[in-house]
Amino acid sequence: MCVLDIAGEVLKATNIGRALTTLEEQRKMGNYQAALMAEEARKSEKEAAYQRQEGIEEARRQRLSAILKMGDKKAVMASNNIALTSATAMNAVDDEKLNGELNALTTLKKSEYTAQSYIDRANDYYRKAGLQSFKAKNNYRSGLRQLGTDLEMQFIKGFIGAA
Repeated sequence: MCVLDIAGEVLKATNIGRALTTLEEQRKMGNYQAALMAEEARKSEKEAAYQRQEGIEEARRQRLSAILKMGDKKAVMASNNIALTSATAMNAVDDEKLNGELNALTTLKKSEYTAQSYIDRANDYYRKAGLQSFKAKNNYRSGLRQLGTDLEMQFIKGFIGAA
């Protein structure tokens, strides 16, 4: 075997090493991107939980506000000598209570819609992360197969050339 043949074999081995390194780096980058997407999904889930809790707290504040308004109405009616047991007084107090509950339920519904949008975003990130992980694995395996095919072709060419 001459010096040029040895140099050619060393060059082939170096190219194979570079190809393997490149494939491995691409796989790692794909997995890293998948991990980033999964982290974004977890952040979206946390934000959804926060939005739900914020809605619950705001609804509670609205209900308390309605109770305070009911008390204020009762106090005003009592100071104006209106019987609190009369139908008109009871209707006014009930209206205030119902308005407060309606506001609270509307707030809860809005916060649930917002939370659901964050959940949808999280699910989308999880799907993208799974797809990215699959792509990384698939590209790595495909690259290895192609490298094996290339090596096989070089071996066959070398075998035929040596014959």
